[in-house]
Amino acid sequence: STYRNIKQQMTAGPKNFVTALARGISILEAFDELHPELGITQLSERAGLAKTTTFRLVQTLTFLRYLVSTPGGKYRLGPRILSLGYAVLQTMDLKCTAEPYLKALSDACGETVNMAVLDGDELVYIERFKTQQIVNINLHVGSRLPLYNTAMGRALLSGQTKEWTRAYIDRHMKYPETSPFLGPHGEHLLTALRIVNEKGYAVNDQELAKGLRSIAAPVRDSKGNAVAAINIAVPSARVTLHMLKTRYGPLVLKTAHSISEALGFHRYRSIR
Repeated sequence: STYRNIKQQMTAGPKNFVTALARGISILEAFDELHPELGITQLSERAGLAKTTTFRLVQTLTFLRYLVSTPGGKYRLGPRILSLGYAVLQTMDLKCTAEPYLKALSDACGETVNMAVLDGDELVYIERFKTQQIVNINLHVGSRLPLYNTAMGRALLSGQTKEWTRAYIDRHMKYPETSPFLGPHGEHLLTALRIVNEKGYAVNDQELAKGLRSIAAPVRDSKGNAVAAINIAVPSARVTLHMLKTRYGPLVLKTAHSISEALGFHRYRSIR
């Protein structure tokens, strides 16, 4: 379940911890996709509160329109709670959330770091921390690249459904330039995506541009959707493929993990 143990919170809370407020929040957190409607007894059990306390809190939250009663004598979340959700969504901009993590990653590794999102059959750069170490390739925020021959593209593809990926492959099989990357019936790309799902990261070994290597990992939202990808880009003359995987792989995975957690995702793969 997603609701918190209110008794543990009260025990661990700071000096000025407001217990009544925490109890009210615990009532709201008792609702989820599997429990959209709950009665007083169920709410009492899920929030870990006495029935009398639960009843008073429910009456208050109903009066404030954060809960609404149903004909069956149960309760569900009310429309007013959406205003809180919209406020969070407006401030939880992906780029703003990720920016400090990406800057820290670039500072830690001394290499160029990027973030991109999926847009149709391409990726679009939305953030870029460039260093002087990178190969001179003209990329900037707003740049578009293919998915099939880039590390971030493969990281994004790894988070799509099998049906979406199959349709993507079918759309691109007719182009001669994609053949080395897709392979017969798309098997080369599908194999690459299986490796991404096993390792947690995707690698580009000079497939986009000669002299450029990169390693990328998907960023996931609270529902587990791959909403972005981040990468570390390095010159191949200075960083071997082995170094890319062993030195920079853990760094890009850890940062993707941190950004995903900041977006509400708590079931991220363990870092290998």
